[in-house]
Amino acid sequence: MERYTIIIISFLFATGTILLPSLQQVKADGIFQENLPPATVGNRVASLFTQISPPILTSDTKQNAFFHLRLFDSKTGQNITNVNYFVTITKGDKLLLRELFYSKDGPLTLKFRPSSGPVTVYGSTEPFLGGWTDETGQLTVAGPVLTEGGLYHFAIEIFGIDNVRNIFKPENAPKFDSYLSIGDVFTTNLTHGNDKFNSTLISYYDKIRNFTFEPKDLRAEWTMPFNWNLSRIKSQNIFVHEEFRVPKSFNEFSNSSAFNATVNGQPVVGRSLAIDPFSFDKALVLHFLLNKNDLIKLAENNQVVGNSNNSAHFTLRPLANQSQKTSVDMVTDTGGIHASLLWNPNPPVIGQNNLNINFSDATSGNRLNADVNYDLIIRNSTGGEIVKKNNITAINGISNQTVSLPSKGEFNLELAVKSLKIPKQTGLDTTRKGIARGFVVIS
Repeated sequence: MERYTIIIISFLFATGTILLPSLQQVKADGIFQENLPPATVGNRVASLFTQISPPILTSDTKQNAFFHLRLFDSKTGQNITNVNYFVTITKGDKLLLRELFYSKDGPLTLKFRPSSGPVTVYGSTEPFLGGWTDETGQLTVAGPVLTEGGLYHFAIEIFGIDNVRNIFKPENAPKFDSYLSIGDVFTTNLTHGNDKFNSTLISYYDKIRNFTFEPKDLRAEWTMPFNWNLSRIKSQNIFVHEEFRVPKSFNEFSNSSAFNATVNGQPVVGRSLAIDPFSFDKALVLHFLLNKNDLIKLAENNQVVGNSNNSAHFTLRPLANQSQKTSVDMVTDTGGIHASLLWNPNPPVIGQNNLNINFSDATSGNRLNADVNYDLIIRNSTGGEIVKKNNITAINGISNQTVSLPSKGEFNLELAVKSLKIPKQTGLDTTRKGIARGFVVIS
């Protein structure tokens, strides 16, 4: 980093060309893509989009990983050009990368090719500050970076924008902190009686530890590193997602529609536990979905923090002879969007029902200043679609729909958020797409 600072200071004395941003540090934690909260950059308000793809990587696969960056005007959605990104990547206390990159058009993609040797960047250098660059906007980085599941810290400083000669004072460079997760995948056999059932657990936040299964009460348990510092949680966009897949052939477990779930001994209910019997033909999928507000409540509980050992401890087991209730709120599996549901009549009845849906930001709880494009699907117990409405637009995040339900029973409800249309932005925001899952119960 020192060589870049020397170059910048020398240039300031030579030209006096300085952009003075309103210094702001913005953060996200525990997701694989994010529009980071805006920061004032010159005379504009800019946001940084960051994304890891594919979202599920493990040390076993050894596949290429991609890190995408895009600095854009948050009011217009237009790319900011001639961006110098100073990127530092760490995992835990281990430094993986610290380099300067330049993109003439603005967006930048780093292709990480796993190898055991030293970190090597393939490309040319921009002559003014010396940042790595390529006309395609994509650079290949070889080395042991993004090679396993877990939580990575991406610290991004914006050294300059608009013109290669327009640069910030080093101490005033806009800073973005993103804690993005690569899914950690753990597979094991669940032994019950004389049978073994292959299960898959995916942690989209950090590494899975100490998985156990107790066949007597069908209880699965595991832990994951987690920092319960309340100030840290309040200061960041944060989302914890754990996904557990169990074969449908494991009838004693998968035939249940109600589950007991806890995090550090505290119950997880409602939108925080999503049940998905239809994404896979042969597996039931259960999702822990803990957003910022959920985690704040847990962190405020002295019992949770005192016994945590800097970890989150998850338990999950099916409940016999218990049924679901009609969902009143749900959150997408990517953590971006929250949906509040209001039924009329309430509870829903056989025949025609009115459903009001109010979409909001799942992290802040604030109303979305955007039109939401989504699909609405209601399925019966065998997966048959009894209601399907595609490409609905919720103006300013609010939608009213008429839903006809044929009979008594427990029905699965899905809201598939596809894109957001933000005022004054020419393109659609697809970074927060995801599926929110819940139930409709007619008794």
